Amino acid sequence: MKYLIIAALAAISFSSCTAKKAVENPDNLPKDISLKPERTYEEDQKNMLAMRAEIESMINAETCSDTSDWRLSPIGSKPCGGPTAYIAYPVKIEEKILPKIKAYTEANSAYNKKRGLMSDCALVASPSGINCENGKAVLAAANSAVSEVH
Repeated sequence: MKYLIIAALAAISFSSCTAKKAVENPDNLPKDISLKPERTYEEDQKNMLAMRAEIESMINAETCSDTSDWRLSPIGSKPCGGPTAYIAYPVKIEEKILPKIKAYTEANSAYNKKRGLMSDCALVASPSGINCENGKAVLAAANSAVSEVH
């Protein structure tokens, strides 16, 4: 009886080893991400600049004539936390631009962590509003000074 159980287990073990299917397409297997080269400092910078340029291009394509058609959003991420700046955007492109602003801010935060960056940890004051000057949105600083949107 003992030998019968051992023989049955051995038969099951041997049959399970030969029952595997051959891999039809090795490209479908998971890839080892440690083999993927890490982006360099310059590539990260270039990516961040391209993201910011796209956001600014979308904003600059719109004319500011009525401040009620524009809103403020924090953008970027300081290493200590908080936004690096604020940006004015037109309400009519809100659904398209907010995900891009969020993606830029998240990429900026990841970049800061990856590079181990530090900053002055000063809070960036939220603008008191938006003014339209010569068709451009201009942020009204909290201390009533005015600065043009990048």
